[in-house]
Amino acid sequence: MKSVDLSGKKFGKLTVIQKTDTKRKGSYLWLCQCECGQTILLESYKIRRELVKSCGCSRKGKNTKDLKGKKIGRLTVLKRLEEKKGSCYLWLCQCDCGTTIKVATNDLTKKKPVSSCGCVRAGAIKNIAKQRFGKLTALRPTTKRKGGSVVWRCLCDCGRTTEASYNDLVSGNTRSCGCLIHEKGRPGLSYVDQTCIESLKSKALHKNNTSGYTGVQKQRGKWVALISLKKHRYYLGTYERFEDAVFVRQRAEQLLHDQFVQAYESWNKKDETWKQEHPLKIVVKGTNIDDFELEVEESDRGNHEKKRKRKQTAGHAHPGRVGERKRSSPAQ
Repeated sequence: MKSVDLSGKKFGKLTVIQKTDTKRKGSYLWLCQCECGQTILLESYKIRRELVKSCGCSRKGKNTKDLKGKKIGRLTVLKRLEEKKGSCYLWLCQCDCGTTIKVATNDLTKKKPVSSCGCVRAGAIKNIAKQRFGKLTALRPTTKRKGGSVVWRCLCDCGRTTEASYNDLVSGNTRSCGCLIHEKGRPGLSYVDQTCIESLKSKALHKNNTSGYTGVQKQRGKWVALISLKKHRYYLGTYERFEDAVFVRQRAEQLLHDQFVQAYESWNKKDETWKQEHPLKIVVKGTNIDDFELEVEESDRGNHEKKRKRKQTAGHAHPGRVGERKRSSPAQ
């Protein structure tokens, strides 16, 4: 069948210019010009049956709301842009504060439309700077958000800085940097650097212990010694005999747990005012009983300088290398 020459003919708003060599699904496309000046490529059957009558400008004008000049909250709609967000055109809007932003049609016409550039929300931040919440003092707001709540930078009484949301602070959910693990219960316990002093003093065996000594467990026929302090677990070695693992564990307790308690008790003897001004911080140096030591830092919160450092080193390390897989009985 001979194709019909559509050149020069008009269909709706479209005027056919010429047939092209471009194909779409086997059909040649015709170049058409719309009354608005835009050009479009169409199949001949769409043109002849007038399935398409314009480049799309007719549909745009019919379905797009004219928001130009409207006032929505603090925003004044200036003009429609050719940019889109999804299927919606963007509108250039000016806020009462002077800022211009681009907003999609659906965001301006929905039940709760965008009504400002964000300055209202930013100005609504409640100022809690210098206010205290438990052991925390709010310093300044950050640009972060947690569940829509502004995140504040805070200083804890222990000397550390942390971040907490406004909602968590005012509700009491966050009252420290984490040094008060017992803040929601178990009164009477003393904590330093997330470590319970009473727990270190106690040598009681846990109910779920199956080896007979805390920090010693059997794995694949051998005995593994471990010790924990300040939420960190240290591997002390794997041994053939139970007695060897217990010996190393006890030595580690003397170097870490006992020295930690001694440092706390020495600091705790001072008066409350002094302790408030000099929060205690204990740093663990080393990774096994050959090089374990504690460094005690008493910081002066008033001028943010370290006022005193004292190293506490206990006794001589257990002879031989700790942590090896095969080990003979240690010297008694």
